[in-house]
This record gives sequence, C-alpha cells and structure tokens, in this order.
Amino acid sequence: MSKLTPKQVSPTFAQDPSVTQRRLEDLQRMYGMYTYPFSLSPNPDYLYVAGVTARALAKTTFCIDQRQGLSVIIGDYGTGKTMLARYIYNSYTAGDVRDPGVVAYIPDPPHPGTRELQRRMIQELGGRTGKRTNDGLMEDLRTMVLDIFAAGHNCILMIDEAQVLVPRQLNIIRELFNFNAGGMVPLQVVLIGKEELRLHLHHAPDLNDRVASRSTLEPFTPAETGELINFRLNRAGCKNTLFLPDALDLMYDISKGYPRKAIKLAGAALWYGVEFGLDQISAAALDAARIRDEIE
Repeated sequence: MSKLTPKQVSPTFAQDPSVTQRRLEDLQRMYGMYTYPFSLSPNPDYLYVAGVTARALAKTTFCIDQRQGLSVIIGDYGTGKTMLARYIYNSYTAGDVRDPGVVAYIPDPPHPGTRELQRRMIQELGGRTGKRTNDGLMEDLRTMVLDIFAAGHNCILMIDEAQVLVPRQLNIIRELFNFNAGGMVPLQVVLIGKEELRLHLHHAPDLNDRVASRSTLEPFTPAETGELINFRLNRAGCKNTLFLPDALDLMYDISKGYPRKAIKLAGAALWYGVEFGLDQISAAALDAARIRDEIE
C-alpha cells in the first residue's frame, strides 16, 4: 500500500478548444470579455450558486463536514449535477474553501463489476493494490480509509453517474459504512445521478436508510435563468447588459429553466451578436441564432 497524502491540486479545466484566439479577440473587442462564458464543459468557476443548487451544495457539504456518511444528489439531464460535483470536489482539494481532504472522484463508474469498482476507489484515493478478491480489496480499502481518518483528513468518495450502479455494486458501497473509527463514520460518500438512482436506492433499503442528505436539482425559475446568464457574462469580464429582458424571457421559454440548454442558447446568441456587430442581443437575435444553430 502506498502512503497517502491529501490531494492538493484540483483538475484543470481548459479553455473551450473550439474557441480560437481570433474569436476570443472578438469577444474582448466587442464585449470586454477575456474568456468564453458559455462553454458546456463543467467548469466549477462558472457554477451559479442559487436556489436548488445552493440548497444542494449546503446540505451536501454540511453532511461531509459533519461526517454524516452518505449524501445523494439527483437531477435530470442538464440540471448541473456534474458542475456541482466538480465544485464540491474543488472545494475540498484546493484548500481555499474548506480543509483539504483526500477525495476520490469517479465520473464514470465501471459497470457492472464489483472488483473493478473497488479497484477504482483505491486508485482514486491514491493507493495501489494487488488483491484479486472482493474480501481482499475491501480489506485494503478499509485500511486506506482508516489510515486517512487517523491522519486527521476527511476521506471523501464521490461517484457521478451513479444511476448505472447495479445492486451488487450498491451493496459494496453499503459495506463501506461498516468501517468503524471509534463510533465515527470515517468515509463520506456522495452519489450523484439521474432519476433512476432514486429507484435503485428504493430497492436497496439497507443503503437507502443510511442516506443522511438528499437533494434534487430542478430547473431554474425564469429569474434564476436570467441571473445564471448574467453571472457567467460578468465572470468572463462583460460589464454591460448584453441580453435584453425579452431575450432572457425567450431563453427561459425555450430551455424551460434547464441550465445546459440555456447556456447553449446563450452561446449561440453570443456568436451571432459578434458576427452581426450587435451591442445587445434581443429575442429576435436569440431566435435567429437558435434557428441557425438548429437548437431545438
């Protein structure tokens, strides 16, 4: 087993590769932006913390900080689950928001094997193992978690797309809570997934009963949708009112408040504005951009 230390460096999130230097110069020249604000990549620097997202963040981090064990975040496609997961990951690995922890983030859990999942957990926590059986892998995992806990670090396991986990894999996660450290829970687990995860947990009552925090991400309200777009624009350096109220109203009507779709629409409209030299983007311009880019 390798000696573990807290991960101090969070993943880097590169500038959207589709945005060339020339286009960035256009954004700077026309709108004062120094970066592209509407990338669909889950960059936690652009997480808009409000409404249901703020509540989910507060509940989950409280559960982790108080070492309550298991948190669950559920949301439909495009509601910002992965963005929120990356934000939580960064907050515990960068050390500038919370005390650094040893965090395993698994964005694509192996399916459907149990040993593959156990090996992935060990790997993401910074360890290695030569064990081949479920019992042997679980013992190595137990040793790692208890060593991390004894060193005073918060040990956190985050699994995105958790709706793909099959019953025997969920049972492996349940067994993690058998680890005991003087009556305290040494491992904090966050499961993030689509609606199917709720049903899977319902059919795994022993694990479901251990959930200390449940959050459901829902679409934004009309006001929150507009605030999301303006937050991203401001984050990128734009200080002017770029999208007119009628454009934001139409954006909500089309996106139904789903952040990913709203961001996609805003990106199409932004480049439309650059191409036609628009100081502000109206509903008509947004709709023209939507039709041109074939956004349903």
